[in-house]
Amino acid sequence: MKVYIVDDDADMIEVMTLMLDAAGHRVASSVAGATAIPQIVEFKPDILLTDLVMAELDGLELCHELRENKGLRAMSIAFVSAKTDEFWRERASNAGAVGYISKPLDTNTFVETVEAFAAQ
Repeated sequence: MKVYIVDDDADMIEVMTLMLDAAGHRVASSVAGATAIPQIVEFKPDILLTDLVMAELDGLELCHELRENKGLRAMSIAFVSAKTDEFWRERASNAGAVGYISKPLDTNTFVETVEAFAAQ
C-alpha cells in the first residue's frame, strides 16, 4: 500500500512512517499541505493521512482541493489530529475523509486502522 502523510510536525511524520514502513508499506510525506499537492498527484497514494491544523493550507482545505482532482478520487483520506471532538470529526467527514485517527497515536492499532481506511 502507498501512504502519503502531511503533518507540520516532522516527529509525528517520522513515527507514522516507521510504523507503516515496518508493516511493508511505501510512505512519502511533506510538512506543508500547499507544497504536498503536486507530490501527492505524482505519488498517487492509496491513502492520504493529514493533520487537521497546519499553517497556510489546513487539512480540510487540502482534502477539498484533492477531492477536486479526478485522478485522485479513488484515494482514501483520513485525518490524524489531536482535535478529537465530534465537531472536527464531522467537518472531516463532510470534506470527504473516510476516517479519523486521534493523537496521541495508539501504536497497537495504528497500522491496521490505516489499512482498514485505505480499503474504503
